[in-house]
Amino acid sequence: MGLWGNSNTVESRPKFLPVDSNAAGSMGARENAIATTGGWGLSPGLAASGNDNADAQPEVLVCIKNLGKFRGSATVQSIDWTQGEVADTGTFDITVTFDEAVDITSAARSANQTITNKAYILLSRLGQTDMVEDSTVACQYFSGSGTNQLVFRGLVQTNAAAGYLAFNGAGVGDGITPGEAAIVFDGTSALDEEDGNSALSIMQESGTGGNASDRIVLDSIAAITAKVNGAITTATTALVLDNNSGTIAVGQKVYSLVGATSLTDASGNTAISQDGTLTVAATNGSTSVTLNKAVTVANNVDLNFSADGHDEILSDSIDFTVQGVDGATNIMTGVTFTGGDADVKIGALEDGTDDATGGTIILDATDGSGTDTNDAIVAEDASSDIAVYTEQGSTSGSAQILMGVTVAAS
Repeated sequence: MGLWGNSNTVESRPKFLPVDSNAAGSMGARENAIATTGGWGLSPGLAASGNDNADAQPEVLVCIKNLGKFRGSATVQSIDWTQGEVADTGTFDITVTFDEAVDITSAARSANQTITNKAYILLSRLGQTDMVEDSTVACQYFSGSGTNQLVFRGLVQTNAAAGYLAFNGAGVGDGITPGEAAIVFDGTSALDEEDGNSALSIMQESGTGGNASDRIVLDSIAAITAKVNGAITTATTALVLDNNSGTIAVGQKVYSLVGATSLTDASGNTAISQDGTLTVAATNGSTSVTLNKAVTVANNVDLNFSADGHDEILSDSIDFTVQGVDGATNIMTGVTFTGGDADVKIGALEDGTDDATGGTIILDATDGSGTDTNDAIVAEDASSDIAVYTEQGSTSGSAQILMGVTVAAS
């Protein structure tokens, strides 16, 4: 396996970077590697990147042309929070790290539960006795736009009883998607990649007639169609048409119906034929239009004119199906903190003891009384490095909660 790749799998990130985000060294951690147009880069604004300017040009570690483009939409690489007790009515931050820099549009965070036109992560405050939801915590977008790390901040609602925090939808409360946590985008809130494409686009699966960066777009079969009347061999914005099926209007998007090679820009690039950037700048009667870009095109090519042609189909949330550094699946299914261990073994042997068993106390059961001979004694999940684990209420109930986080009583 190579030291890096160009796909959006975890194995593609540069392997010479350490996994542990707390690892010493000047190169940064693997979670700090972001996809740029020039290749794998180091996220700016970090101690390892040599400056504290988050808007600085990322240092390219591995040169791969147009890496950020053909890897597809930005994906969540890691999620983090600070463990400890949150004060009653205190704030709680969640940091979401993407594999490339993203620009977010979200109404200003407020100290209430209003989520209109905001990007947010919904949490539940659970009572420690019965593990029932007492209130929700809307962690709204707070900072980080233009970088690969976004911070979401929520204000805990007051309650007389101590509590835990859980992702809303993890079997408690009125979650967005049952069993999952997500960044939800309400109203006009949005998430874009640096190339201007939406990170919320629904992508075409790799190997289905295109590459992994192809977005599913609106076809607009009901749009106006027309044929090119006379080939254009020298790029120009003037376009003569015939066989119009209707009235063409300014602002409509133009794209070819017979393949990307039939329509090119002044440099000979065919992307303009299908990417939705070619539009009608002016109409000059029913059979002549002026385009916003100069093009070349063959005679009798069928063109489509539509206001919504090639608009992306967008999702309204990004669920936390986190790959993590080891290719694990969903954060709700036992993913550990980076560099952590899901199985914390109890009872380390003293130095100098025969450690043929790995240096831990193990079960004997050599008398046939059990089937777990030589198995280590493992601590409960609450003592491990699992990010989200199942906790039992002191009197009843159970729920999956955030590791290491409690909420103080009022």
